[in-house]
Parts: sequence; structure tokens; C-alpha cells
Amino acid sequence: MEGDDAEAALDHVVTAFGTYEEYLDSHVTTQDLYYLENEEMARQLVELGFRGSGEVLKREEFEARKAAAEASRLSERTQQK
Repeated sequence: MEGDDAEAALDHVVTAFGTYEEYLDSHVTTQDLYYLENEEMARQLVELGFRGSGEVLKREEFEARKAAAEASRLSERTQQK
């Protein structure tokens, strides 16, 4: 049951952001940008797991989940018709 909740949360994360960069930016704080002075470096630190809270999805996993969510949404739309 707990695993299902985690999966649902990750699926929600994937649908909430249009791109992987937007997802990474959600983990970057203004303090990070103040000290790093580089948005791309801040994203890289989040992607590598040095910043952010909790587990951060890798690009491949994010894109795979995004594609699966889109396919599911399209199949639901087709079934409704």
C-alpha cells in the first residue's frame, strides 16, 4: 500500500511539470541561486542528489513516467469516446 502511494506521488510530480528542467528547478532554492550564481549548476547539483529533499528522479525515469502518463491519458480519452 505504501509503495502505491509513492508511485502515485511520483506520477503526480511527472504530470505537474512540463519538462525535466522545471522539475529540477522546483528543488532549487533562492539561496542556492544566490551562492551558486548559476541556474544550470544548481540543477546539476539537484540531479546528482546533493540538493533537494527526498529522492530526485533521473531524466530517463522522468521522461519514461511522463510518456506513460501521457499514454494513459490518451487511452482514457479514447475509451470515453
